Amino acid sequence: MTDGRILVVDDEESVVYTCVGELEQEGFEAQGVTSGAQAVDLYKAEDFDLVLADLKMPGMDGMEVLNAIMEYDPEAQVVIMTAYGTVDIAVEALRTGAREFITKPFDIRSLVVKLRSVLDQRSDKAVRGNLRDLGLASIISVNCNEHNQAQLLIRRHGRLAVIYFDNGTMVHATLDDLEGEAVIHELLSWEDGSFSLEQDVAPPKHTIETEWTGLILEGMRRIDEGTEDPGLEWDGGETQQHENVDRVARALKALDGIDGVVICSQGGELLGQATGADAVGQAMLTAFVGHRAETLGALLNATGLKQVALAAEKRGTVIVAHHQDYVGLFLTERASAESVAPAIRTTLRRYQ
Repeated sequence: MTDGRILVVDDEESVVYTCVGELEQEGFEAQGVTSGAQAVDLYKAEDFDLVLADLKMPGMDGMEVLNAIMEYDPEAQVVIMTAYGTVDIAVEALRTGAREFITKPFDIRSLVVKLRSVLDQRSDKAVRGNLRDLGLASIISVNCNEHNQAQLLIRRHGRLAVIYFDNGTMVHATLDDLEGEAVIHELLSWEDGSFSLEQDVAPPKHTIETEWTGLILEGMRRIDEGTEDPGLEWDGGETQQHENVDRVARALKALDGIDGVVICSQGGELLGQATGADAVGQAMLTAFVGHRAETLGALLNATGLKQVALAAEKRGTVIVAHHQDYVGLFLTERASAESVAPAIRTTLRRYQ
């Protein structure tokens, strides 16, 4: 008897071959295909306990595979793997019904452990993951914006934290002997930790009064002030300046709707970043657009660039002048320049 039937789909034959072989060595019955359409057809024709799907594939990609399988079988167990992990994609995958979101490259043994965990918890409706792949600020944003009633458990180094959501905000949180807003402030500093999110769990009490956006901003401020060098002046020695600018970039990326941030000089030199993409290329683009916008403003007798918004088919870009530099902010698919502008201004004011 096998440990379960797993369907692997990835457009790279080597990945399919490796995963199928390792899974069979671990006692699973595994079958692999190299296209999303094949995977959906095979899932409908045969009985599988779990689907391991790559995100970026030609034709039908991993999100389309996930949607098609969940529509056919709402109880399906689907794990998404990708080398192109971004917060908004992870959120969308988990919202659609994915049980895990795994970022490549991964150790095959770690993958096997995760797949066993998903299969062992098939009757458990909780969504599971790690803060390394999906940060706490993003989890908070999704549950508050969707007005979920939910319980979030986070485990790290033997410690257990619990956050309760209700009616569009966080209402209660516990960690060790702490409860309330102080818990959120501390948890925002956790860069890793396993989590499980279960819907329709009522809060046992209410200990949080501040709106969730205010809690995130205050938590980020406390993180910055708690570093060994609390000064966040833009100027200073070269090493200090780069560290400070990186902090600004991380604080901006933690905002809802921001997928990546670069900070560059007017000449396009990368000064700081919080993005998994080509930061140098994004910095050059930011400086190019910022400079052209200022030139256009001068021709129109307008002085002082404040903000430039670029709209693309799927996601937009906002460029803001800060001191003598430019800040490029790359938005998630559902965000707009208007929706993120107030939080951007509030965050940058902290670093004047």
